[in-house]
Amino acid sequence: MGDVLADQFEVQLLTGSQVLKEQKIPDADVIVTGSMGGLLAIELLPASCKKLVLISSTAKFCAAEGYECGTHEKILKRMILMLKRNPDAVLADFYKNVHYPNPALKTDPECNLDDLVAGLDFLLESDVRASVPDIGIPVQLFHGSEDRIIPVEAAEWLHKNLPDSRLAVYEDGHGLAAHHFKPMMQELVNFVSNKD
Repeated sequence: MGDVLADQFEVQLLTGSQVLKEQKIPDADVIVTGSMGGLLAIELLPASCKKLVLISSTAKFCAAEGYECGTHEKILKRMILMLKRNPDAVLADFYKNVHYPNPALKTDPECNLDDLVAGLDFLLESDVRASVPDIGIPVQLFHGSEDRIIPVEAAEWLHKNLPDSRLAVYEDGHGLAAHHFKPMMQELVNFVSNKD
């Protein structure tokens, strides 16, 4: 994704674990992020940001009273426990769910288990719902209708509670960038380039 955008924009690529460790997002006109990165972007949104793109994101990963569009915290806690016992099986299952309903890609990156556990711990606690109505910039949301990691209802909640948002739902799962790259990139570039 960064390579395509680099033709038109100055791009800086960061991982969610980098942002989680530093607790800071560098100044940027536009932030494009997904999944856990969406929570971090909402929490740490720099004042310089003029547009935000959230791919397969949520304002709260875990379900709670009055917020049914999250994952039960027991699933994350079990995943953390199982990572210590059988990380290969956990990661294989995770990638299967990321790419559902498509086959898991064999090129998924290697994971640092300590960073992964830190990310899961962050997901257990993170809740940025109170900040969402105060985001005063345009937000483009992309989500899969069959997402097994973050239900599409989470994107619908964001869309309903953001002051200025657009929601594009694809008939797919969590790994939208891997499976709908060209149409998603076209929408993304149109959104970022639009001066409205």
